[in-house]
Amino acid sequence: MPDAGRFSESGEQGSRAVMEAAAALEQELSAGIADAKAATARLTGEHRVDQEEFDRLVGRVSENTHQLIDAVSERVLANTTGEVSEQAQRLAANAHDVLDLLLGLSSLAPGLANQGLRNAFGPQGEPRAADGAGPGGGKGAGSDERPRG
Repeated sequence: MPDAGRFSESGEQGSRAVMEAAAALEQELSAGIADAKAATARLTGEHRVDQEEFDRLVGRVSENTHQLIDAVSERVLANTTGEVSEQAQRLAANAHDVLDLLLGLSSLAPGLANQGLRNAFGPQGEPRAADGAGPGGGKGAGSDERPRG
């Protein structure tokens, strides 16, 4: 019969590891708030997303989150052996891969956002007129010319 006390102790150690890692991540994220505020100000004031600013934010999130995964993984692995250890290692590797995939996809966001903002506000950040007479307006600018069916 498994030793329930040992599993309980491992669970408590894992919880402490998660809490410690979360506290460290919170400090790092707090340091990035200024960058996030600047990006938000640019978005609302200039109606654009700065690619370099966005990349810095993504880089910070990537670095901090990879460190969090590593810290939690190390703490969990320190108390496991055998099949549980192998499974924890696979989980950590998968977490790193998923993070990289999601952050890689996020690199498309500034271009897509800027295209949508240009469509909505025009190249100078001015809102377009509803009748299509504003900046960038013209034939079909205010209508949907897709075939109806």
